[in-house]
This record gives sequence, C-alpha cells and structure tokens, in this order.
Amino acid sequence: MKAGTVITPKQLARQWKTLPNRFEVNLWNFEVKAGKAAASIFKQSFFLHRFNDSGEFGWRRRKDRKTHPILVETGSLRDSIKWKHTGQKAAGVRVYTDPNGFTNTKRHRGFCYAAVHNAPDGTYTYGKTGARSIQRQYIGHTSVLKDKLKVLSATIFNKFPK
Repeated sequence: MKAGTVITPKQLARQWKTLPNRFEVNLWNFEVKAGKAAASIFKQSFFLHRFNDSGEFGWRRRKDRKTHPILVETGSLRDSIKWKHTGQKAAGVRVYTDPNGFTNTKRHRGFCYAAVHNAPDGTYTYGKTGARSIQRQYIGHTSVLKDKLKVLSATIFNKFPK
C-alpha cells in the first residue's frame, strides 16, 4: 500500500498481523550482519597496524626487528576473532577471541594471549624476562563499528508499513 492511502481497520489488522514474525526475522538478519561486520572491522586492525577507530595511533613498533608485522606472526590471533548470537531469549551478538584458535600454533600453543594485547600497558608481564606488556588493542568500542551499525540498523524495519 502507498503511504497516505486510506485503509479499513480490517486491512490494518491484516497488515500488522505478520509484523512480529517479520520483526524477529529482520532482527536476526541484523544480528548476523552486525556480527560479521564487527569481526571484519576488528580483523582489519591487523592490516592497519592500529585499532580500527578514527583518530587512533598506530601500534608501538617492535624492538626485536622481526620481519613480520606487529601481532601477525602466524595470523592465529587475527583468525581467532569470532562472533555468535548471545542466545534465543536475549537479542544480541558477542564478539570474542576463540581460545581454540591457539591449540595448533607453533608459538603460544594452547595459550589465548588475546587479553595480553587488549589490556592496558603493563597489565601483564612476559615469562622469565618480566617485560611489561604493551597495549595493542584490536577489539573494543570503535566509531567505525558504531557507524556501520547505524547503517545496518535500517534493516530491522525492512518491509514494515511506512
């Protein structure tokens, strides 16, 4: 029906009868798109060598002069970024680093070291050396994700009457 068209109460009731189901489907689709977008945006941090946020500075340089980029020794940390629905009763998406992504890595075997890099400077120390950790955040609140979610939120009301 066109906007501004006069309709009867029966037509109005028929039109709104299927909307709760349509809303659930649209919300589910939004969550899927939001989860994929968040994981993608956080993975982009590894290619940008900084947290994917506007105005963010690059990660601190390596002192050991390794040839691979910071935090991309094997790609296991980047590839461990996953998302999932929070549950059936509560709408939402959880983005996390999957500890199972570190079971077959050469270095840090079985140790999910994601929290070390996302934590503030000096929160952790490394093994026998006692060197303090350096924050190289790659997951968190970001304006890039906020802007993407704003665009995606329009899909929640797709095919609703205007």
